[in-house]
Amino acid sequence: MTRRRSGTTVHGAPAPVIQPALRVGARPLAPKIRSTAMLLLNEELARARMRDAEAVAARARLGVRVQAAHKWQRRADKAVRRARLAAAEIL
Repeated sequence: MTRRRSGTTVHGAPAPVIQPALRVGARPLAPKIRSTAMLLLNEELARARMRDAEAVAARARLGVRVQAAHKWQRRADKAVRRARLAAAEIL
C-alpha cells in the first residue's frame, strides 16, 4: 500500500496519523495556567525581567555616551594645544 500526498492510501482508506512521541517527563509546549493569580504572577515576572533588561540597556547607553564625551573632550584639548603651539610659532 503506497501513500499519496493527500494523506490517503491508494485504496482510499485514510492514512494513520503519526503523533510525535513525547519522552517520559517531557514538559508540554505551553504551560497550563490554572488561575488568574498564576497568570498575573507570570505576567509580573515577565514585566520585571523586561524592566531589568531595560535598566541594563540604559546603563550601557549611558556608558557609551560618557565614553564618547571623554573622547571628544580629549580631541578638544588636543586641538587647544595645537592652536597654542601654532600661535606661539607665529609670534
